[in-house]
Amino acid sequence: MALILDISAAQKRFEQYTQPVLAAFASSGIATGEQITPPMIVDALKQLFTVLSNDVSGWDPSLPEDEPERIADLSIGLLMDLSTWADRLGEKQAKIALEMITVSIAAWICTQHGAIHTLEPVVNGLAVLANSHNDTEELKTLAQIMGEVVTAASADYAADLDSADPQRPWRILLLNWGITATRAQDTAEMRKAFAALAHHLPADANTFFQEGLQQVNGGDYPEAVKTVMAEAAQNAGHSLH
Repeated sequence: MALILDISAAQKRFEQYTQPVLAAFASSGIATGEQITPPMIVDALKQLFTVLSNDVSGWDPSLPEDEPERIADLSIGLLMDLSTWADRLGEKQAKIALEMITVSIAAWICTQHGAIHTLEPVVNGLAVLANSHNDTEELKTLAQIMGEVVTAASADYAADLDSADPQRPWRILLLNWGITATRAQDTAEMRKAFAALAHHLPADANTFFQEGLQQVNGGDYPEAVKTVMAEAAQNAGHSLH
């Protein structure tokens, strides 16, 4: 499974996994009424991928400065809608693949220094990637992308107003960033992720670091990783007093 796809490769995966969704929809007999249907979503996304495939420097200079951000957000939103349809139609693999494709779009918008407004499918896709890779170098790349996504999404999500919901995407993203950086044994990325955890999720940080300390001490981790986790656990413990 490829770690992070460029836009061209993401488009090919999109074309591959939309076929079973379209076929399942065509044979489903679902009465759609006013709903936007999978064929409509696929047609729109094909046009958006064409735009995303072109270098931004060649875009019409009269377009608004945030046009790349707008196009990317629209693409992620439509991929989320299509993944919902895939789930409804029983095409679970297509749902997972479509959410993974949103990671490619998110990585693209990070290179454009834009904001990420639609976070849930990106977090789902990142989680699938993290769970399917064990190589430390691949995990290091993935942790770095998670950090970039945190930065790009912070304007919309850092206030974390829905703190009663443990499944909110912002919380899951921050926790997964910390876990992935640790699995990657990347102490620099661990420090970044842990600082963000302590800042944005103070109610979760102490438990996260205490459990993390048990895991790294009981696992095959370098001393440097154990030291960073121990420091984070100690600091979080002090902040409770």
